[in-house]
Amino acid sequence: MTKIAIATHGNFAKGLKSTLELFIPNEPITYLSAYVEGEASIDDQIHDFFDSLNGEAAVVFTDLFGGSVNQKVLVESSGKNTQIIAGFNLSLVLEVVLNKDQLTEERLDQLIVAGREAMQLVTPIDSTEINEEEFFA
Repeated sequence: MTKIAIATHGNFAKGLKSTLELFIPNEPITYLSAYVEGEASIDDQIHDFFDSLNGEAAVVFTDLFGGSVNQKVLVESSGKNTQIIAGFNLSLVLEVVLNKDQLTEERLDQLIVAGREAMQLVTPIDSTEINEEEFFA
């Protein structure tokens, strides 16, 4: 089984946890919050996560490529069966967690493409052009 962790600056990971629980309750995802008062240091959180793997594979989402959290995960993951995805959206996390295929680098690349395609510029519709009954039909 592949373990999943989401490591972010501030409370972003906790907020994402709240949202993910609406879609996929009871999923064993680890949430790591950096630089949050009352939380263990991000170094300790990351170390504890990797210690818990016991040889299992992991996918770790970090919020910013090159950011301090991403760098710390990169260093701690050395020599471990870990894939790191920097910069993510909700759609991508759902795709990875719900994925039934083996999470190879190639498969993760495919899921990242799908996550990017989920981001769309949506132009507001002039409310005089549609009526509610037709829109929600």
